Amino acid sequence: MLAVQNLGFARGKNILFEDLNFSMNAGDAVRVTGSNGSGKTTLLRIVSGLCRPDNGAVIWHGGLARKSDSGFVKSVNFIGHDDGLKKQLTAIENLKLMLPLLGAYPSDVEIESALDAAGLQAVKHKPVMYMSAGQKRRVALTRLDFMKHRVLWILDEPFTSLDVAAVSCLVLKLRQHIESGGFLIFTTHQDFDVVSEAISLSLD
Repeated sequence: MLAVQNLGFARGKNILFEDLNFSMNAGDAVRVTGSNGSGKTTLLRIVSGLCRPDNGAVIWHGGLARKSDSGFVKSVNFIGHDDGLKKQLTAIENLKLMLPLLGAYPSDVEIESALDAAGLQAVKHKPVMYMSAGQKRRVALTRLDFMKHRVLWILDEPFTSLDVAAVSCLVLKLRQHIESGGFLIFTTHQDFDVVSEAISLSLD
């Protein structure tokens, strides 16, 4: 179980949110909405343990969710605005470098198959610096295929720069994750409920 209790955060005199409360059980999804500057990214970073709140706490299975807690950290799969890709490396090389750091050890064949399924057959051997924004996003999101061991998925604007086919593919992965008992928290500016099962949490 994940519980956000009386959470508050401010930048100087600007209060982003205060007394924020919600809880999640296995199989739940939360869609965080709000205008630019409302604190969506900050909230996700706090829940993932990357940032500390001014007030309140995040509870994970009865204990404080902290980056010093290796058990919690190994449960989290966080993908932020920055795709975290090394631009001089290819898509394949990026995933071969990144995934072991996250506790996943797929074969080269499995990595290439996942990239092919993401529609990246033609560019998977090219340095990421030559890819479009949408292609880079798909490379970063391909790691979701190997993150079943991390049950808490926290995704900041995962649908940005994706075309219709890529959005459909990502929605399928997210639904499979929550149907298998995973937790999902994500932000989006999409005008429609891309994951209809998700509970909406507005920071406006």
